[in-house]
Amino acid sequence: MSNATDAQKQLLDAMHAVAQQEVSRASAPKIEVGTVVQDPAGYDCIVNIQGTEKKCILPEHLHDWIGNGDIVFVTDVQGNGANLVVTGSSGTARKSQSLVINDEDKHKLVGGVTKFEDDNGNLTDNDLTVQ
Repeated sequence: MSNATDAQKQLLDAMHAVAQQEVSRASAPKIEVGTVVQDPAGYDCIVNIQGTEKKCILPEHLHDWIGNGDIVFVTDVQGNGANLVVTGSSGTARKSQSLVINDEDKHKLVGGVTKFEDDNGNLTDNDLTVQ
């Protein structure tokens, strides 16, 4: 009986080792936090994550809301660093005030966080004084 038990234990140990190796190779989405290092250019956004600058995709719905110095959530979609997407912001590392501006004539928000839209539709870091 001892030999059968030893053989079973060896088989279980081998199965465990194979399973552990497969689990270590598997990748799953993960979320990291980083800081945007320059104003995004369209869908391209450079984010510093743990001291390394990484090129991320910036979805269109975030184009008006994410800028240089913003603290962002980055989803590593495949868990291997090949597909990084900015999925949101938790604020900014800049020391400036933040404000959201609604343009009632355009029926949309035209500024967010610390960016303001000029007459040409470009977002700027201009100071705004409310009197």
